[in-house]
Amino acid sequence: MLLGIVPAWFISNYKFKFRRVIDLILYLPLAIPTYIMAFTYSELLSFTGPFKIKYDFLQIEVLGIILSFSLYPYIYSVSRISFSLFGSRYLEIAKNLGLSGFQTLFKIVLPLSRPAIFSGLFLVIMEVLNEYGAVKYFGVNTFTIGIFRSWNSMNDTGAAIQLSSILLFIVAFLFFIEKYFHQFKRFSFSKNSKINTLNFPRKRNLFMIYIVCLVPIILAFLIPIIFNIINVFSIFESVDLDRLFSLTFNSLSVSLTASSIILILSTYFLYNEKISKSRIYFYINQFISLGYSIPGAVVALAVIIYLTKIDEYFYSVNLIGSFIIYFIILIYAYIIRFLAVGKSPIKSSLEKQPESYDDSAKNLGLSNFKIFQKIYFPINKYSFFTALILVFIDIMKELPIILILRPFNFDTLATQTYEFAVEEMIPLSSIYSFMIIFICSILLIFLKNFLEKSDVFRS
Repeated sequence: MLLGIVPAWFISNYKFKFRRVIDLILYLPLAIPTYIMAFTYSELLSFTGPFKIKYDFLQIEVLGIILSFSLYPYIYSVSRISFSLFGSRYLEIAKNLGLSGFQTLFKIVLPLSRPAIFSGLFLVIMEVLNEYGAVKYFGVNTFTIGIFRSWNSMNDTGAAIQLSSILLFIVAFLFFIEKYFHQFKRFSFSKNSKINTLNFPRKRNLFMIYIVCLVPIILAFLIPIIFNIINVFSIFESVDLDRLFSLTFNSLSVSLTASSIILILSTYFLYNEKISKSRIYFYINQFISLGYSIPGAVVALAVIIYLTKIDEYFYSVNLIGSFIIYFIILIYAYIIRFLAVGKSPIKSSLEKQPESYDDSAKNLGLSNFKIFQKIYFPINKYSFFTALILVFIDIMKELPIILILRPFNFDTLATQTYEFAVEEMIPLSSIYSFMIIFICSILLIFLKNFLEKSDVFRS
C-alpha cells in the first residue's frame, strides 16, 4: 500500500519536473507478470547472482515483498484517480486548519478514499490467491499449489475439489465483505467544486518526492527490464527466432480471440440491462462480477471436470480429444475468469449516460440495435477500447489456466517462460519474458496516452 498510496498523493497534488513521465512509468509494472518478477529477483538474490543474499529462512517474507513490486499499481491506480477527484475546497480547508501535506493525506484524504483503496486492495488479494508461478518457484505451499499437486502429481480429483471449495469459500467471503464495505462507504464530490490545482513543492521536499516516486519504478520496473535485456543479449545468438515468433503468435491469437469475445459479451449483457431494465440481465451481470474473484486454477479445474462428465455421458463423441475442442475450452475458461475485467470500464461508462438519450431514440422509432449503433457506440467507444486492452493484457500474462487447459503441443510465451525458469534456465526464459513485458508495456503506454487525449478521460 505504501508503494501505491504515497506516490499517488505526490503525483496528484504536486507539479515537478518529469511528473508525467514518472506517472506513466508507475503504471508499467502491471506489464510484468508476478512470476517473471519472482524469477528475476530469485536469480539476483541467489548465490550465483550479484547480491548473494541467503533468504531460505525468509522465503515467504521475500516473496511477499517481490509480489508487492508487481501488484502495487492496483493500489496506485485507484488512489491516483481518487486523489485527483478531490476538489480544491477540501485542501483549502486543510490549509486553513494548519495541516501539512502528510496530515492532510492521513486525516482527510485517506478516510474519504477508503472505498477506492479497499477496491484496489481486494484486487491485490485476489491476484495473490490466484498466483501459481511465483509461489511454485519459491517453494511456498498455497491453495493453488495444492490444487495443482492434487490434480497433476497425485491424480486425486477429490482432494483438488476439496481445496478448490475451501478457496472458493474464502474468495466469496472476501467478495461479500468488499460489497458490504462499498454499500456503507460511498461518497461523492460536488460538481461545483473546483478541480484540485497542482502545487509546486518546496525545495527541501522535492528530493523526498523524487525518492518516493523513483523507488517503486527502480525496484518494480527498471531492474526486471534491465535484467531481462542483459540476459537476452547474452543468449541472443542461440535463440530460436522461429520458435519465438510462433509462441508470440500463439499468445496474441489466444489473447485477441478471448478478449474480443469478452468485449462482445460484456457489451451485450450491460447494454441489455440498461436498455431493457430487466432483472434477469441485472442478476447475470452480478454473477459475472464473481468471475475475476475465482482463481484461475479453480476455473480450469471446474471446466475440465465438467467437460469430462459430459464426455463420459456422450462417450462416442470424444469431446476432449482434438486441438479445436481444447482451444475452445481454453477460451471458455478465459471468458469465465476475465469477463468481469471487460465489464468494469464499460459499466462505469454506460452508467454516466443519461436515460433521456434512450427515451429520445425510442420516440424516433429506433430499434435497440440502432440505438447502440448510432448513440451508445460513438459515445462509449473509449471504454470499449479500454476493456479490450485490459482483458488482452491480463490474458497475455495469465499462467494457471493455460498450464492446465492448453492443447497438446501448444505453448505460449507465458508457458515457455515458466518451463525454462523451473528448469533453472533463466537466461533462456528471458527472451520470452521480455516479449511479454514489451507487448504489455506498449499497450499500457498507448492506452494511457489515448485516454488522456480523450474527452471521456478528462471528464
